[in-house]
Parts: sequence; C-alpha cells; structure tokens
Amino acid sequence: MLKNWLYLSWLLILPFLAESQTLFRTGTFLHHSTGLNIWGPNGSATSIPQEITAYNAVHGYTGSAAIDMDQQWWPSGGDNEWEYWHRIFDNEVPGLSITSVMNNNKIVVIKSCFPSSEMTGMGQPSDTLTPTVKSVYNYKWHWRNIIRDMAARPQNFFAIWTNAPHVVGGTNPLAASLTKQFTTWAKDTLAQGLDPEMGTFPANVYVFHYFAKLTDDNGYQLPQYAISSSDSHPNGNATALVAPQFVNEIFDAAIAYEIGNGLSVTPSSQAVSASSGTVGFSVITNNSWTAVSNQPWCTVTSGGSGSGTLTAAFSENHASARTVSITVSASGVPDFIVTINQAANPGKVLNLTLLLEGLYDSNGQMNQAFDMDGPRFRVGIADLIDLELHSSGDYSNVVFTSEGVELTTSGSASANIPQSLNGSYYITIKHRNSIETTTANPVSFTGQTIGYSFNLPSKAYGNNLKHITGSYYAVYGADVDQNGIVDTADITGFDNLSVNFATGYFPEDVNGDGSVDTADVTTLDNNQFSFVGMIHP
Repeated sequence: MLKNWLYLSWLLILPFLAESQTLFRTGTFLHHSTGLNIWGPNGSATSIPQEITAYNAVHGYTGSAAIDMDQQWWPSGGDNEWEYWHRIFDNEVPGLSITSVMNNNKIVVIKSCFPSSEMTGMGQPSDTLTPTVKSVYNYKWHWRNIIRDMAARPQNFFAIWTNAPHVVGGTNPLAASLTKQFTTWAKDTLAQGLDPEMGTFPANVYVFHYFAKLTDDNGYQLPQYAISSSDSHPNGNATALVAPQFVNEIFDAAIAYEIGNGLSVTPSSQAVSASSGTVGFSVITNNSWTAVSNQPWCTVTSGGSGSGTLTAAFSENHASARTVSITVSASGVPDFIVTINQAANPGKVLNLTLLLEGLYDSNGQMNQAFDMDGPRFRVGIADLIDLELHSSGDYSNVVFTSEGVELTTSGSASANIPQSLNGSYYITIKHRNSIETTTANPVSFTGQTIGYSFNLPSKAYGNNLKHITGSYYAVYGADVDQNGIVDTADITGFDNLSVNFATGYFPEDVNGDGSVDTADVTTLDNNQFSFVGMIHP
C-alpha cells in the first residue's frame, strides 16, 4: 500500500515538475480485448492512431512536440480487474512489475475488462480483508490506492478508464446498477476532489469515463455499440465514438499537466473562407480563462475554466482579406494571441452616386466632414454612409447591410455585395444626419457590377430628393436624431450643442464644418417647414 511519506514526496516534487516543463506527449495504452477493439479500426472509419494524427494536425504539433502512443496487451498473464491492478501498483504480483513501463513512457493508460463490472453489492469495510470481493466499497478502496500510487509518480501522467459495461444479456440489473454507481462516483466525486477520504485529486491522473459513453440510464451497454446481444465487446460504432474522445480528453489533460498553471492555445492561426462560419481553438490550462476578439465581425467564447474549446464565429466577408486577433488571458500567466485570416470575397460591386445636402458645396462637389481637428477622413472622402438591400417583395426584409461605406467629395461610393444576391432589391441609403432615401424601384443584381445614381427625383422613392442648383439633386439633410423626419426634435439637439459652442464630428453639425452654430440652422429650418421626411415602399 502507499506509504504516507511517498505521498508527501509527491507534493514536494510537483512544484519543481511544473518549472521543468517536461513534455507529456507520448505513452502506452495497457489493455486486453476491449481496449484493442477501441484502438481500432475495428471495422470503423477511424482508430486511435488516426485520431492522434488528426490531433497533431489540428494543434500544429510536430517533432518532439507531437503526441504519440502505442498499445500493449498487458498484463500478458492474469486478469486486469481492479483488485489485480491494485496489487500490480503495489508491486505485490510476483514476476510482474509496472515500473519499467512507467520508466519508458511519460503517459500510461490502464483499464479493466468485463469481470470488474460483475459487481455483487454495496459492501462494507470488512470487504478489504477479501480484496477479490466485487463490492462498491472494495472498488473504491482499490481505486484510492491505485491513484495514490500513481500520484507518487509525478514524472508520469496516468489515465484510468472506468469499467467496461455489459449488454443486457451479459449481466443482471443489480450488477449494472452497482457498476453505474461506482463509475459515476469515480468520475463525479473522486476525480473532482470531493471524496472525503481521498481529498484533492492528483494533477497527474485523469479519469476517462468509458462506462458512461456506451450505456443507458440503467447501466447497460447500448446494443448499437456491442458486437451482438450476447457479446459486449465494442463494435465499430463504439470505436468511432470513443477513439476521438480517448485522444482529445487524455492528451488535453496530459498537456494541461505539462503546462501546470500555464496557458496554451492551438493552433496559433487558422485560415477561413469568405463565407460565415465557426472554428475552434483548443485551450489547455488548469486556470480559468477569458477570450476577447479585436474585430466586431468575429465573436468568441467569453471564457472557461480549465482546458476546453474556444469557439470563434465570423460573419461573411464582403470586402478584401481581413484578420482578427483573439487574446486569451488567464491569471498570472502571459496572454496567448491567436489569429483568424479570412479570405477576400470575390463578390459583386455596387457603385452608387449621390450628393448630401448638408455637405454640398458647388458644381456637383461636396465638402469633407470636419471634426475639431480638421477633415475627419482621408483626402477626397466627404463622409461615411450605410446602405441596405431590401427585398423587392417585402421591404421590411433587409437582406444585406454594409456600414461605413466611404462617400467621395464627388458623390461616388462602392460596396462589395455577396455573390449569392442575384435578385432585385431596393437600395436604401442612410447617413448620420440625412433623410433615409430609397431607390424608386427594385434594382437588378444579376450582373457582377451594379450601378445606380440618385441624380434625379425620379430615381428616389417618392421623388424624395432636393434640387440644389442647376442639374444637381441631393439627399435631404438635417435629420439630426435619425427619426425619419426633420422636426423640432432636431432643432432641440442643435440648440443644446450650439449654446455651448460645440466643435467636433456631431450629427447636429448639419453642414459638416466641425462646429455646431448658426450656419447649420438654414437647412434645419427649411426642411422642417417643408415637412421633409423619409419615404419608402
């Protein structure tokens, strides 16, 4: 049995282990027939070796950082029930030693087979005098001692499987129920550090809850995972289900132990198409963590506790290639930054021509919008507009939106449109202090390049354009509060800022000169008295 001084030694050694950053990437799987079936392929489309290859590819692990594992029928003689494993780890089986296995493998995975699931009762303390009694009491006693022995080997990482279940025809209701109770305790109580006798669960041990993956509520193996109604050995369906979980759970846990209280996120970068979608990153840590995206078009899992998956959801790209950085943070360790590179969208191009009343200068040209430091945007850009495409059959259905589109001083704007939009749509233009304006009719988007000019009243729904001078027409200005009409509410907003001589990029600055003053009043008054408002289908 484990001696107290060995357990104390483990507690003293573990902090130094965390500093050494020893790699826990390779190991061995000790099993009999059930484990060999799960190793696969067992008639399935995958196997543990195939899942190891996939894991390395997803995480970008190569060379000495790559994960790997072999398998052994072990022990070659005798059974592998929990009583026997207890004696193996206590070096009480003549001629059989697990020490060489542990010395040659950083990761050691063990399991027992069907006889361990042939349980007979809840048991009592006296059961330990007869270790072969298959009671819940004895099994808990065996596991506590096995895991304490594992804890005394911090230079190894161990995974221990819960029991292999039986199909209905291979067991009885009592044995199935007791096995379910024991294995649930092993995963949900012991492994969580909630067992009063064991206390804190060692960091170098992981409980792989095999039993729960294949059973129903009564503790029977589900028939779809068994070779037959009389043979409980796992079939190809079970291999396909368990093999990827074996690899992901056990190696995630081993690498988390390797890192200690550190943080790792893999892969470091992912490339995605222009279409919307999601990708996952593997977060490996023993800490709680948070994640933040630096771009509004990509949202991420807010955080988690311990190792898990960070999911990033990104919208469709309607322009040039773009990149988002995702910062993952955990207390006391450096941040980890990963990126997603999204491809450009070879979509359609919508070219628009329009003038804004508030910024209009002369001869078909507009002034640049100012803030308190001068022009708000780069040379040649008047301001930004938003555009929407509305269904021709139901105007309330907005099928596409593009925000922050640059509008040049000569009145031109271009936006990328998804290739999938091939119908006819109303185009609606919005601006921070102008009247929302819509095309007179739906516009066809069957071509690659679509052009439209708001250059005549007949081009706007309800003839809703203002004659400026000569042959020029503009979108009405002065809808400061963007409620769809120029009224006293807009005057109120203007008054509140002008009395304080406000300067800056404000909607109340109707003429865009960077100052809210009397120069803005004319447009406000004229459009208010003319009852100017938005008109749409």
